[in-house]
Amino acid sequence: MLKTLKDRTAVKRIRKSMTFVRLRQRFPMREPQVVDDSDRIEDAEVVRIDWPEKVPKPMVGIVRDVEKFPRWTKYRRFLEHNGFPHGLYDLHAHDWIERARPFDVVVGLVSNETDRLQETRVKYHFLESYLGKACYPSASQALLYENKCLEAYIATACGLPFATTHISHSKEDALAMLEAARFPLVSKVNGSSGSIGVELVRTPREARRIIRQAFSKAGRSIHVPWFRQKDYVYFQEYVPNDGYDIRVILTGDRAFGYYRKVLKGDFRASGMNTVERRELPEEAIRVARTVRQHVRGPLLVVDMVRGLDGRYVIIEYSIVCLHDRAEDLQVDGVPGVYVIGDDGAVRFEKGRYWFHEFALRQFLLDDYLPRCRG
Repeated sequence: MLKTLKDRTAVKRIRKSMTFVRLRQRFPMREPQVVDDSDRIEDAEVVRIDWPEKVPKPMVGIVRDVEKFPRWTKYRRFLEHNGFPHGLYDLHAHDWIERARPFDVVVGLVSNETDRLQETRVKYHFLESYLGKACYPSASQALLYENKCLEAYIATACGLPFATTHISHSKEDALAMLEAARFPLVSKVNGSSGSIGVELVRTPREARRIIRQAFSKAGRSIHVPWFRQKDYVYFQEYVPNDGYDIRVILTGDRAFGYYRKVLKGDFRASGMNTVERRELPEEAIRVARTVRQHVRGPLLVVDMVRGLDGRYVIIEYSIVCLHDRAEDLQVDGVPGVYVIGDDGAVRFEKGRYWFHEFALRQFLLDDYLPRCRG
């Protein structure tokens, strides 16, 4: 009965509201736990890697995440099937530097929570710069993860088809910025996912209220109880669309993805559990590939909407995402993956895959192996 209640549209909207999130903070929160779903993932296809015989396989340290649908078990599965030596690596331990020494490679993100993410960014920078380790994600990729401001800066500099976005770290400038903005706007904060921390701002008056709070002495209360929106605002112009957003996931020459339907009476699709798995438009895949020309990495996740004029507009992108089943992409009810040819042609290949395994393979081939060859 509780699950049925949570699935109702009105309840979903309430659970994603800032009011509900702030109220929820007043009650005890469940401690994050490491989940091991190894007994439920072996029915997917095995992803193989063609490793040169004369190059020793690296010793890989796996950082366990605390997600409900963990990534670390997929990394371990890939390493076991391909004969790579590996072990668990505790990034949080007081002697984390000593524990890192046996490993050539460190893989895994702990969490998108602000404090854990900051720890990962600092320690991965240290592991790369001072201990010579190869890290996936790299320190620069970890810096981009859940950093909506950096996403927008890169998109602007590279001329990507990104929704018009206004960011300011000056109160006076932010207020002046509103004069040219087109309403409604979508307010976002760094370190948020699943539509939490995303609000529709319908009028200049609402926008000015957010600005005053964000640039106040205490900053603006957000969905993270120990963190505040302080001395910055992020406003993205709302793109009228066909009622869905599309997520395209690229790893090497493979593409996955799905649709997410916007709830009735809302403007958000992310985190609403309204996924539809069906054929992706090739144009959406091409748009995602334009992002990869500038944001290099083993995995790229691009969220976009189809505007009323038929153009695809990017609203966010990331270097990783959750993956709760081995059939994220389906065409006519058949699970599989798109394979992208050298000429850009796309063909569908049947199969059930954990795309994080493709991503780890791509990292080893594109990032680690070139180091060995010199």
